[in-house]
Amino acid sequence: MIKSQTNTDFTIIVPASDFVDEIPKGNYLTNAKEQKQEWLFNNTGILLNSETNLMTKLTVPDTGDYHLFVRSSGNEKSSFKVIVNDQITSGIFGRDKISWQNGGVFKLRKGINDIKITRIRGGAMVDVLAFSKNPNLKIEDIQQKQLNEDVVLIKEYKIPESNAVKFGDVNGDRKTDFLVLERDFSATVYDNSGKELWHWKAPEEYSKERSEFEAPGVLWDFDNDGRAEVAHWRMIGGKEFLVIADGITGRIKHKTEWPTQPLPHVYNNFRLAVGKLTKNRPNELAVFTDMGNTINITAYDNRLKKLWQHTEKRKKDNLGHYIYPIDLDKDGIDEVLVGSLLLNANGKEIWNKFDLLPDNHDHADSYKFADINGDGKTDLVTANSETGIFIYDGMTANIIWQNVAEHTQQIQVGNFLKNMPGLQVVAGARTYGNRKFGEPYLSSQLYWFNQSGDFLFKWPGNPVNGNPDFVKGYWNGRTEQLFWYKFLINDNGKGQLYFPEPVFHMFDFTGNGAEEVITLGSGYLRIWGSKSAEKSGKDRKKDELYLKNTVVNHTHY
Repeated sequence: MIKSQTNTDFTIIVPASDFVDEIPKGNYLTNAKEQKQEWLFNNTGILLNSETNLMTKLTVPDTGDYHLFVRSSGNEKSSFKVIVNDQITSGIFGRDKISWQNGGVFKLRKGINDIKITRIRGGAMVDVLAFSKNPNLKIEDIQQKQLNEDVVLIKEYKIPESNAVKFGDVNGDRKTDFLVLERDFSATVYDNSGKELWHWKAPEEYSKERSEFEAPGVLWDFDNDGRAEVAHWRMIGGKEFLVIADGITGRIKHKTEWPTQPLPHVYNNFRLAVGKLTKNRPNELAVFTDMGNTINITAYDNRLKKLWQHTEKRKKDNLGHYIYPIDLDKDGIDEVLVGSLLLNANGKEIWNKFDLLPDNHDHADSYKFADINGDGKTDLVTANSETGIFIYDGMTANIIWQNVAEHTQQIQVGNFLKNMPGLQVVAGARTYGNRKFGEPYLSSQLYWFNQSGDFLFKWPGNPVNGNPDFVKGYWNGRTEQLFWYKFLINDNGKGQLYFPEPVFHMFDFTGNGAEEVITLGSGYLRIWGSKSAEKSGKDRKKDELYLKNTVVNHTHY
C-alpha cells in the first residue's frame, strides 16, 4: 500500500504485490515483458487463473468517499469485480486490452478496510488499484509512486541477456566495473559508466550445449597492479582454454588448456572462483568442471600454472553447481568445498558425504556459512535439493541438524526475525509445475526455521512462480537486511515489494560503505540503494577478503 498526498487530492495505491501473502494456487506473478506491455505498475501483476478470491487490508487515515480505479487486462471470457468492505463494484474489470477504469465511489472508514478481488472468471491480469479523492485520477498521476519510498535507482545498464554478471575494478579508478557473460559463454566488459571496453564472441559450435547453466568467469587483480583481469573460458583454434585476459583490452595474458577432456564433451557446471590457498593474498583460481561422469576440481596460480587436480567419476550435478574456497578452520588458508566433498588447500580430501548423498539429484544447490550452534566454528548451511536442509560442522561434516523444505534450492542465514533469539535459517523451497497444463515449471516460497532447526512458518501461503534468489547485506548501512525475489523481507518474515526485477547480488557497489542491491532481468542490470542509508564513506571492497568472498565469488547457485 502506497499513500500519495498532493495539494488537491489524497490517493492510496494498492499494488498487485499487496495480494501476495495468500496468493491462491493457480495465480501467477507476471511482468510487463511477459504481458507484452510497455509498463506495469512496479513491473508486477497477478494473473487471475484461480476463482479463489484475493484479499488485503487497507489502512485509511480518515473516513470519507474515495473513487476506486483499477488497471487490468484480459479477454472476452475473463473478468473480476472488487469488494470494499461490504460494497461491490457494479462494473467488471479484466475483459479487454489493458485499461485504467473508474470503479465508482466507495466509503472507506478510518482504520482497517477489507479489499477483495472477487467474482473471478479466469484469465484477467491486474497490476494496481487506487482509491483517491480525485475523481479524475489518471494512471500518469501514480506512475511516479512506484516502489518503496526508500528505494532509489543509482545506475542502470542496458546489457546483453545474461544470467551471470561479475564485478571488479578493471581500470584502476576505484569504481565498480563488470563482466557480462552470456549463456553461450560470450564475454563483454563494461566500465562503471556503462561504456563497452571489449567483447569476445564465443563460437556457435556447441553453443546450445553451453547455454543451460551459468557461464564461468571472474574479475580479479591477479598481478596486483590495481587493475582486475578477466579469467574466463575461450575457444581458440577449436580447443578450449582457460585464459586470464587484460581487463581493459581483452588481450590474453596467460592461458592453459581448459581442464576437461577434449571435445566433444557435455557442458554442465563450469565455475571459477578466487581462492586463498597460501598465507599470501588471495590469488589462486579454483576451477570446477562437470562433464557428467567425470568431474574435475583444479587449482591454478595467478599465471595459470596448475597446482593440483582432484577427479571424481560421478554423474552430472552430483557435486552441485559451484565451487567454494572458504577458510573453515580459520587458519588464514582456504579449504575448497564442492558439493558433499571438502578438500584442503593442497587438493587432499578432508571429508565427503557420498554415502549420505549418493544420488546425483540430491546435490548441494547452495551453501552459506555461519556459526549456527554458537561454538565459535564455521558451519555449513546447505540447500540440498529434495533431501532438504543440512547443517554441518564445517571441518568434520557432523550433522548439527537437518529438516525438509520441498526441493531446497536457495538458502540464507542470519538474525532476521524480531523477538526471535539466535540465528534463523530461511530456505527458498522450490516446487515444480506441470507445463502440459500451463503451470509454471518453477515456483518457490520461503520456509523459516529457528537456530535449532524447528520449522516456524512459510511465506507466501502458496509458492510464487519463478526461481528467485536471496541477497543479504547492509542496505541501511547499519544492520543486515534480507531480500528475496523482488521483496525486502521484513522482521516478521514476510515480503514488501522493493524492486521491479528479481534481486541478483548485493555489495558495496558505490564504495560509500552501505550495500546496494543489484537486480538483473529483461536485458538490464540495475543498482538500487537506500535513500536513508548511513554511509561511512569507507569502501568495503578495499578489504580483499570482502572483495573475494562477497563481491567476486558470487553465483545464483
